[in-house]
Amino acid sequence: MNEVAELFHVAPVTVLNWVKEGLLELDETRCVTDESLVRFKKKCAGKKKLHARANKQLKDGHNNGEVYETILKALDDEPFDDTLGDRYEAMLSESFKNKEGVFYTPMNIVEDLMCDVETNADTIFLDPCCGSGNFLLKALQKGISPQNLYGFDTDPNAVLIARRRIKALTGCDAPHVVCADFFQACPDLKVKFDLVFTNPPWGKKLSKAQRADFAKRYHAGSSSDTCSLFLFAILSVLKPGGMTGMLMPDSFFKIAVFENARKAVLQQSILKIKDYGKPFKNMYSAVSLVLRQSKSDGSHAVVCYFDHLEYIRSQQSFMLMPRHNFNYWTKPEEMTLVEELLKQPYLTLKGHATWSLGIVTGNNAGMCKRSQKKGFKAVYRGKDILPGRLAAASLFVNPDDFPRYQQMASMELLCAPVKLVYRFISSSLVFYCDTQQRYFLNSANMLVLDEDFPLSAKRLTEVMNSPLTNWLFTQLFNTHKVLRSDLETLPIITDPSWHRRFHSFYFGEGFSK
Repeated sequence: MNEVAELFHVAPVTVLNWVKEGLLELDETRCVTDESLVRFKKKCAGKKKLHARANKQLKDGHNNGEVYETILKALDDEPFDDTLGDRYEAMLSESFKNKEGVFYTPMNIVEDLMCDVETNADTIFLDPCCGSGNFLLKALQKGISPQNLYGFDTDPNAVLIARRRIKALTGCDAPHVVCADFFQACPDLKVKFDLVFTNPPWGKKLSKAQRADFAKRYHAGSSSDTCSLFLFAILSVLKPGGMTGMLMPDSFFKIAVFENARKAVLQQSILKIKDYGKPFKNMYSAVSLVLRQSKSDGSHAVVCYFDHLEYIRSQQSFMLMPRHNFNYWTKPEEMTLVEELLKQPYLTLKGHATWSLGIVTGNNAGMCKRSQKKGFKAVYRGKDILPGRLAAASLFVNPDDFPRYQQMASMELLCAPVKLVYRFISSSLVFYCDTQQRYFLNSANMLVLDEDFPLSAKRLTEVMNSPLTNWLFTQLFNTHKVLRSDLETLPIITDPSWHRRFHSFYFGEGFSK
């Protein structure tokens, strides 16, 4: 099964689900049969399955040799065409870009990210994943010598373009711009850097062993996504007092897996955080993080940009956040209220509930019916959950089909006398208290409170749907997916007086002390 998983670039559990659905068959040794694999490739891959996901085998590829020859020919052209980097990116297949995390930084973002950088004749600059050289070119424009430019990239075509751009601009070679893996080269570097600016490859596909090795080498702990690993590696080669600027996915600033990285950042002096929206097609929002390698007591100012607004936050205000979230989207006046709320007594759900995803059929179109038939039961989607109530059911499932589903909550939880259900894909909290043992698809998630939790399920539903709790959830997490880790961390304010006071504030009557 592992070999099939590697073939289609999916997890082994996905292959197991295909077996459960009858799309693949196992022989007596529990191996996928060749016949069923051939049938799956022909009839399912790219159609029923893997048609809109990261299936590298079925997505478009590119001929490396042909691209290489095209680049070599273009490099010989005189005068040199500085748009070659953009043209080369357009030649790359989506599969290659997704696998390698290749999304070249637009020059307007490079210029904005480096606008406050000061240099002198001795400044040493690094871009550890330089691509076709946009950050390197900007460093040259800032007066940095080609001899003091260092760049690494694993794509030889991109490195050739970067070196040729530098030569065209300065007439000089760039001996330290090389085709190499920065993670491998970093420990042997004999130089420390004044400036490191880069757009690391988000989500670059590394093996589990590679991630573990790099995380251990650079003391990254559990923060093992490539953008996080680059952060720790960069800090290891940055001079004391040196500055680094990185373009990161917005998830870096708020989800649990990056907490170790955020703690490391808080040990430095954060200078600026800026949200650029979505400059890359089909990618997360891009947010820049600029910091100086120097200890901070947390009192200094951090310039934040969000939704076309600029405001000042203290670094200490991020240190106070649950999971050390960098809630740069929260304005100073809102942060004052957040800090006041965090001083109040509150509950959390961590360790006080049993959680489960909704039902994953693996094929909603085939398993769910639009009208109720004999033996079928209503099943509800996330969008059917409204604050404190349910919309009328429009889908129905047959409980006899449950063994064929990809994922099921335990029947004990599904049939709990009282359970809370909530929308998963949502920017706000939308909860419902179910006392009728209803079924829910995986666009809704579920939890059953422990008996010793001090609020009843009904009362907790009211609190979670309240304006105060929703406002606080947005200020802390600003997300479009309601994650269990966020709900477990969310402070649950139960004091009715705070809810009354916030209600007045929320509906424009002013906040009464």
